Amino acid sequence: MCKMYLTNTSKIHTEFNKKLCQNLKFREIMKLITISGLDGSGKTTQLDLIEKKLSKNYKTERLHMIDFSIANKILKKQEKEKNLVKSKAKTSAGFGGVFLRKIALIVDVFRFRIHYRIKTFENKINFLIIDRYFYDQIINIKYLDKHTNPDRKPFWQIIVENQMIVPDLKIYLQIEPKIILKRNPKLEQGRVYLIKKYFLFEVLSRRWHLSKVNGRINKEKIYQTIISLI
Repeated sequence: MCKMYLTNTSKIHTEFNKKLCQNLKFREIMKLITISGLDGSGKTTQLDLIEKKLSKNYKTERLHMIDFSIANKILKKQEKEKNLVKSKAKTSAGFGGVFLRKIALIVDVFRFRIHYRIKTFENKINFLIIDRYFYDQIINIKYLDKHTNPDRKPFWQIIVENQMIVPDLKIYLQIEPKIILKRNPKLEQGRVYLIKKYFLFEVLSRRWHLSKVNGRINKEKIYQTIISLI
């Protein structure tokens, strides 16, 4: 395909097509890696280790989807303007709050598509690693919406699943709620929250074909398992 573009005799077109071909090749190289799982499952720890490892030899960028979220940006702005204390983790929400989260998630999917295309065209990074990708956010909204039936797929979920960029490696860090609470008894979200979300993760991770990694073993072994998949 690149050779076909480069046959144009125009110098301007030739330079442009060289750049285009370089970026098309780069898109095949750049990997999108995501880690999903329950709160307290060890996602941040593993992302720290993976980022440190990859950054030694590759241009690596890390993104937390909560920070990327347009809803979170609005919330932070309101907190700053009103000098509010940082919000606690949400384990419940009313109809309006859930509805706005659904709309914001759809917007974020399209925003991220643009963000991803820009990154691939800029040709500056080899790995983009992400915490709490759209899989986590779908599960969180289903929980808040009190629709914990994984077989029910509403319109907003269909849009998000059809439009999100599918990662090259999508990891589900699997660990039971009781083990998380044993490690961290004071976890803010609580037992019921973790159990219901664990059920959703167990079912939907299979449907989304997430690579399941045992989160019960020690962090070094988890890290080695993930690195072997990259």
